[in-house]
Amino acid sequence: MTRRYRAFISYSWADKDWGGWLHRTLELYRTPRPLVGRASPLGPVPAGLHPIFKDREEEAAGHGVGAAIEAALAASEFLIVICSPRSAKSEWVNREVAWFKTHKDKSRILALIVGGEPGASAAPGREAEECFPKTLAFKVGADLQPTDEREDPPLAADARKEGDGKRAAKLKLAAALLGVGLDDLVRRDERRRTIRRRLVTGAAFGLAGVLAGLSIFAFSQRDAAVLARNDAVKARDDAEGLIEHILTDLKSDLEGYGTLKSVTAIGNRAIGYYEGQDVRALSPDQLGRRARVLLMLGEADNKRGDLDAALARYKEAAATTSEQLARDPQNPQRMFDHAQSVFWVGYIAWQRGDRKTAKVQFTEYHDLARKLVASDPANEDWQMEVGYAVANLGILAMDQGAHVEAELAFRTYISVISGLRPKKGGETTQALNLGQGYAWLADALRRQVNLEEARAARLSEIEMYASALKRNPKNASLQAPMQIANYRLAEVELARGQVNQALRSAHIATQLGLELLAREPEKSELIDGASQALAILGDIQDRAGEPSNALRSLTEAARLAEELVGSDNSVTQWRAQNRSYPKLVMARILESAGDGAEKSRALYDEVIDDLKSLSPELSRGTPSDLQATELMIVRRYCEALAGRARTMTSPDKDWARVVELLQARQEHLGGETLTLLAEAYRQTGDVAAAAAIAEGLYAAGFRHPDFTQLIENYPNIRAPEKT
Repeated sequence: MTRRYRAFISYSWADKDWGGWLHRTLELYRTPRPLVGRASPLGPVPAGLHPIFKDREEEAAGHGVGAAIEAALAASEFLIVICSPRSAKSEWVNREVAWFKTHKDKSRILALIVGGEPGASAAPGREAEECFPKTLAFKVGADLQPTDEREDPPLAADARKEGDGKRAAKLKLAAALLGVGLDDLVRRDERRRTIRRRLVTGAAFGLAGVLAGLSIFAFSQRDAAVLARNDAVKARDDAEGLIEHILTDLKSDLEGYGTLKSVTAIGNRAIGYYEGQDVRALSPDQLGRRARVLLMLGEADNKRGDLDAALARYKEAAATTSEQLARDPQNPQRMFDHAQSVFWVGYIAWQRGDRKTAKVQFTEYHDLARKLVASDPANEDWQMEVGYAVANLGILAMDQGAHVEAELAFRTYISVISGLRPKKGGETTQALNLGQGYAWLADALRRQVNLEEARAARLSEIEMYASALKRNPKNASLQAPMQIANYRLAEVELARGQVNQALRSAHIATQLGLELLAREPEKSELIDGASQALAILGDIQDRAGEPSNALRSLTEAARLAEELVGSDNSVTQWRAQNRSYPKLVMARILESAGDGAEKSRALYDEVIDDLKSLSPELSRGTPSDLQATELMIVRRYCEALAGRARTMTSPDKDWARVVELLQARQEHLGGETLTLLAEAYRQTGDVAAAAAIAEGLYAAGFRHPDFTQLIENYPNIRAPEKT
């Protein structure tokens, strides 16, 4: 029979998403131009792999392969089997493989592994992990049934992250289908990618224009005659194919070599394709692509610091994934997709200090993650989702001052991640996941004034990143958390009274932060990281006797903070921490200088005014909201120091207000805030309460310079060795 299809894709209906991806990937593949027409064992190398046959749905298997499927198999040059534990159990897939083996050239059978393990059925207790259908791994009889005689498995590509990955797996299959050497194809594909990287921004806009034209054409033909409808369907398929290309190959190029502007521009064109369409009328695949485009756009907005735009994208994505889940509530993939949308909506709320909304979203995310594990307890991806969900709730607990609860959540997260089997090629992901767990744990321990364990957790985090960076020294996804870990370690060292060690860690963090920012100056998280590192460095430099260097670091930290606030002034952290912290330290330095009193007061006034403007926003939370409380303390404390008590009649009442705000939350406060409370108790005459705090901090090993100065200034505050 004359060949009609380059390949036939056989898959379980449970793997239909993989089937769709493979079909689109191979149909859109274009052979590198120098290889086209070259002689190969299969004949002249074609310009592409079109057409590829993909069964639309898995019909109930009868005594034989259906006539239509048999005809498609007979007309196909190759058979590609998508291998997973689902397809291994599929009677339909087994029969398609058996038919191809007995009627065609079995050397033309290829395999794509998307889950499970090949050969696992030979290991007792691991039978459920087998991904090869039995007719693929064993010889087949004339009755299309597998025998007990094993035979060599076919060429297999592994699309999983821990295997070849999607791109390499695609190239393996393409090389086999074209009859060319894999190395030759990889080299030419890499050369093509290099050229594309150089032109990616321009290409993005060009592709966006093509996509817009296709969508307009598709809609304009919607109500035309039958022939025109066929053209519209073709245009729609082309548009959907381009969107899939945007979300896979082009997306990785744009993120790696383009700009946030180019990601946003082409993403807007892609989402424009769906505008005006009824979400309820879209197919599951279309809904999935729409949600993924929205999340891509939201991520770009978030990185740019435009939280309003990001939240709108994430909410729209959540509406889309909610529709998907409502249609198929027991589908694990639909649960996962909706969980991602729900998380991002909660994340924006958390960034803005709206912990009530964040908790609602994070709790829903946690519930969805638990349902995923219940649907497939052995699935490590689902176990990972539960780990993430537990950590999110731990972060909320820590924000509310429940540090012991947070510590338990983070230890649970670390236990979950450590218990997962390391995946091939996934060292970076493993390092990031475990490193983040140790970072959260260190924060919870530090706020309990458990400084030695907090320091150990930070060092464990840094070691995770350092080990992974040895294999990939320029990996920005590892360098960014390494930068944060070092300035957080500097804070712990300062709390221990180790100023020189703190200074060293702050220098490392600042240098790395500025290097990362020079590479990607638009990313708000990198501006944030550099700003915080510089502020901490400046604070420590002043305490180390380097006031001139300190002022330079703090001035740059303040400049970067203004850049952040200018991009989105709704982020309370940027206004209350990034912008206020360097100004407060500069005011402290200037106040100690002979001629700096006026400049110092001006800086205090700026901080006071800014924090006052935040008070109504922060007051929307509960009265026990720790962040709001601490910001109000800073405000009152600044007023007292500046001699500008605008809402209180005397400094004594300012200190009384500090006691009022803090004493009910004393057990949840960190060492620095407890030091301020001890000072307030002393100023209001409660020496016994001040001494109790001081003794507890000293016994815990707290030696922050502000604390040691407090004890020196007030000898009647008793602490060990300070009697």
